[in-house]
Amino acid sequence: MASVTGADRPRKKIQRKRLPVAPYFVALFLVLAILWVAALAGSGWKFPTPKLGLDLQGGLSMTLTAYQQGSDEPPSPETMEQARQIIEGRVNSTGVSEPEVYVEGNENIVVNVAGDDIDEQALRDVGAPAELRFRIVTNSVADTSALEEQLAEEAPTEEPTDGAASEEPTAETSETPAEDASETPSEEATSEAGSGQAPTTDEVAATLDEVWAKVGPDAAAAAQALTAAPDEATSAILEPFGALTPEEVALLPATVQFYLPQITCETLDARPPGAVQQPDIEVTACKAPEPAAADDPSLTFQYKYLLQPATVLGSDVTSADVGTDQANLNQFVVNVQFSTEGAEKWGALTTQNLQSQVAIVLDNEVVSDPTIQEVSSNSTQISGDFSADEANQLADQLNFGSLPTNFVVQTVNEVTATLGVDQLEAGVFAMAIGLLLVIIYCFIYYRVIGFVVLGSLVVAAAILYPTVSLLGTQIGFTMTLAGIAGFVVAVGITADSFVVYFERIKEEMAGGRSVRSAVPRAWVRARRTILSASAVSMISAIVLYILAIGPVRGFAFTLGLSTVVDLLVVFVFTHPLAEWMARGRVLSNQHLSGLHSKATPATADAAAKA
Repeated sequence: MASVTGADRPRKKIQRKRLPVAPYFVALFLVLAILWVAALAGSGWKFPTPKLGLDLQGGLSMTLTAYQQGSDEPPSPETMEQARQIIEGRVNSTGVSEPEVYVEGNENIVVNVAGDDIDEQALRDVGAPAELRFRIVTNSVADTSALEEQLAEEAPTEEPTDGAASEEPTAETSETPAEDASETPSEEATSEAGSGQAPTTDEVAATLDEVWAKVGPDAAAAAQALTAAPDEATSAILEPFGALTPEEVALLPATVQFYLPQITCETLDARPPGAVQQPDIEVTACKAPEPAAADDPSLTFQYKYLLQPATVLGSDVTSADVGTDQANLNQFVVNVQFSTEGAEKWGALTTQNLQSQVAIVLDNEVVSDPTIQEVSSNSTQISGDFSADEANQLADQLNFGSLPTNFVVQTVNEVTATLGVDQLEAGVFAMAIGLLLVIIYCFIYYRVIGFVVLGSLVVAAAILYPTVSLLGTQIGFTMTLAGIAGFVVAVGITADSFVVYFERIKEEMAGGRSVRSAVPRAWVRARRTILSASAVSMISAIVLYILAIGPVRGFAFTLGLSTVVDLLVVFVFTHPLAEWMARGRVLSNQHLSGLHSKATPATADAAAKA
């Protein structure tokens, strides 16, 4: 009886170690169900699709070039990196999907944004210096040059009149200008101001003396003597100023820029970024176009301002947020909070200039020109008849801070996805071939256990696909070719996990154990190796993600994600499935399983009792 009892104890011990596989499969089913339901809900209950990157679906690619007037030296690497971080924050705030922002060479920053619904003008604006200045208005005048051109273009197509009708809008404009800027710059002016190429040597006069020489001594002397708008005779002398480029105009004194009718707001708006950036000098700037007639919003004019030196700067602003005007709830404003020092400056400015106009200048443009009605201290509002998007953009620019150097938009190119689709198809084809070869190898070498490999890879794909789709809708993660490469590499890591486990089983069986006892013992040894290998992969992916930029981060992210999914599949599917199969006779048959045991039935029983 004692010998029988002793024989029974080991078997009871092994019975207690037998893995209950049902809870694992139930947990796996719940994980899959939650992921797929969440992915379907995120895609509006349509079949979920991952968000694709610039190289796979196309989009816009913009190159910004650092521009420092009067200097041929490129910015320092530290300055470029600081600018890159600010621009990346601005791009992210626009809500675009996984943008790429990186420094190229010594003076270029490249911004790549995927999608076919990108606002090109909003993308251009992320490179604006965002230099905010509060300047008291010394003088202002209506610039009707654009309006006169518009009327001249329309005149040939209109029915003949006595001329009074065509002159009336101009008269209206000069007598009853609108109080606030109501529209963003005209499409033509915006294009000129925001899309300019980096100025070449031929386009830029190196010094002010060269500009005076270009217009001639008579025009130069007449311009410098002006203290008011010129009469007709003087205007004829000043005509050469109309041929100056915006870069050359930026070198002229502020009073010359203001009083000369030949220097229009179109030219002033196209000056290089930061042309009115220096705070301690008098400057000239223009306001956004305003409608000249209520019945025809296409007819617009602009105000030109002569502005005093700035005492309150954007660096005095601590935060900015969007609100609505209490007097007009349909109009958006930007609420600005000043620092302690900024509040003192703003309080002094409002105290000394009650009932005066203050121009709020962002880069080269006057965005608002309110009249100071009362003394204020720690906050103010910027109003400019903004749309919601424009107000949010201005608030973001102020919150992220101004750029440490000026940039011009060198190029904005639309990127098509044709090449990316071809590469995607090639990558998917290569991955399919790799998977097929792995499965064929497993079927040849491990035979029926190849089904475990096949099932594990299918489960991994069933987890990864909705996860990537869900990340796309929730955090804007986009799939790029580099990300697909991360998945391809992860296939090899997953296959390594299977090989480690199956080889441990073979080693146990080669030592004389039966398949029923070899599987749990092999798992104890194999899981340590699997966890160690996965930990190394995760550390590599995390370090690479933190240190890398651009597409390499996508590779690191998908590699880390695939490693996590690999661990999940091995622990909740591969191992439980192998345990379940070990209870049958399939794995015991060396011709079907490929797991060759050198043990006889007697030695197997002895090994099982050990």
